[in-house]
Amino acid sequence: MESVGERIKKTRLSQGLSQVELAALADVSQPTVANWENDSHAPRQRALNRLAGILKISPHWLLSGDEGHGNHNLTTRKYLDTPIRHVPIIAWPSYEHIYDKGVKSGPAHDYIAISTQAKQPFSLLANDPTMAAHFPIGSAIIFDADPGELDEGNCYLFILNEKIVLRRWQSMPDRLEALPNHSAVDAEFVEQRPTPLAKALLSLRRH
Repeated sequence: MESVGERIKKTRLSQGLSQVELAALADVSQPTVANWENDSHAPRQRALNRLAGILKISPHWLLSGDEGHGNHNLTTRKYLDTPIRHVPIIAWPSYEHIYDKGVKSGPAHDYIAISTQAKQPFSLLANDPTMAAHFPIGSAIIFDADPGELDEGNCYLFILNEKIVLRRWQSMPDRLEALPNHSAVDAEFVEQRPTPLAKALLSLRRH
């Protein structure tokens, strides 16, 4: 599965843009684009939306790669046909709570109205400094409690050392990574593939 940076680079190249040209259109520096593309830094939500507009693709696909492998343009019809869901924001679950009641059973502190086809959407507030480049502290992370199979490069909730953590899944070798990952030392290597609790879809800034 491609990373966010790989999707940015592939789409930029498919449209014949250099890093310098994309940087000028996005009102950032060329090194910023380079950092996005090599996954040293993740674009914040505002920059992600700006990139999606410039490259004429869906912000959701740019973040998650979930809109298929053909035409990534989010058509007006497809958008209008996607239901609006009121997604609950719940407290970050504890290890004990998961086994007692499940990952999305906490009381809702608030709701986010969002257009999504996720089967079991819910939201948590980001609170992990090791993932803050992708999911800024305090932003609302939208998850699907029906995560499906592990996809390369996507982020999931896992149980790690009796804690609920958000990590990116990578294989060969199988490992859980924080973002940005500067060294294999930062990764948690696993002998057996873990079962994800939920799949991260996107993050939203709260005002």
